[in-house]
Amino acid sequence: MHKLHIVTDSTADLPETLVREYDITVVPLHVIFGSGESYLDGVEISTAEFYRRQKQSKELSSTSQPTPVEFAAVYQKLGGPGKSIISIHISSAMSGTVQSANLASRMADGADIEVIDSRVVSMGLGIIVLEAAKCVREGKSKQEVIGAIRKMIEKMEIFFVVETLEYLARGGRIGKAQAFIGTILNVRPILTIKEGIVHPYEKVRGKTRSIDRLVQLVSERAAQKPVICSFIHSADPAGLEELRTKATAKLNLLHPPIESELGAVVGTHAGPGVLGAMFLSV
Repeated sequence: MHKLHIVTDSTADLPETLVREYDITVVPLHVIFGSGESYLDGVEISTAEFYRRQKQSKELSSTSQPTPVEFAAVYQKLGGPGKSIISIHISSAMSGTVQSANLASRMADGADIEVIDSRVVSMGLGIIVLEAAKCVREGKSKQEVIGAIRKMIEKMEIFFVVETLEYLARGGRIGKAQAFIGTILNVRPILTIKEGIVHPYEKVRGKTRSIDRLVQLVSERAAQKPVICSFIHSADPAGLEELRTKATAKLNLLHPPIESELGAVVGTHAGPGVLGAMFLSV
C-alpha cells in the first residue's frame, strides 16, 4: 500500500496533540540567543521558557531555517519505495525554509517529494497542514491532497494585532507594515498577510477595541459560511480567552477552534502580546 507523509516545520505552531494524532512530521527551525546559544524550536526549548527568556533578556533572539542536511535526514527516513512526501512550509518571503527543503528534495535521489510554499505562517500554515493530514487519512491520492492544499492557500485569511512593531522591524519581517512605524502610544496595529508578507490593515486604540475589531473582521469576512478557525496568542492567555469567547459566538464553526501559542521562532519576530485569528471558509 502506498504511504503518503505530511511534513511541515515548527512555525506551523501546531499543538503537539494534533501532531501526534495525525502523524505529522515537524522539522524544527533554530532559535538563537545572544552570542550563538542555539536551540531547536519546540524540541530543545519550550514556548514557556522562550517567553520567560525573551522578557528577561536585553538581547533579542534571532532565528534560522533548518539546513538542507536536516531536511534530507527527515526525507531519507520517511521516503523510499511506495512512499511519497508532501512538505508544506512557512512563506518563502519570510524564511529560507522552503529553499532548504527544495535543496534537500533534490539531494534525495529517487524520492517522491513535493515541497509547497504555504505563503503564510503560524496556524495559517497549521490549519493547511492539519487538513492535508486529514485528507491523507481519508485515503486521498497525492495529487488530490496537493490540489486541496493549493485551494486552502488561496482561501486562507489571517488577521492579528501586535502590542508593538519593534520585533517585526528588528527581525526584518515587517513587510508593508513599515508604514505603521511610529504610531502613538496605546495604538495597536492590526496586520494581515498577503502574498506571503505582512501588510498593514488598520490601527485601533486599546487592547479591548483591537480584540473587538478582530472579531468584527473575521465575522464579516466569514459571512456566516462554515469556517475552520484557529485563535493564536503570544504570552497572553487572557487575551486569547476574550478573543475566542467573542469570536466563536459570531462564527459558523465547522470544528471547535484550535487554540495555539506562537512558538519560539514566530514569537521571536512577533513579540509578546500578539492576538490573532486564522481561518478558512469551506
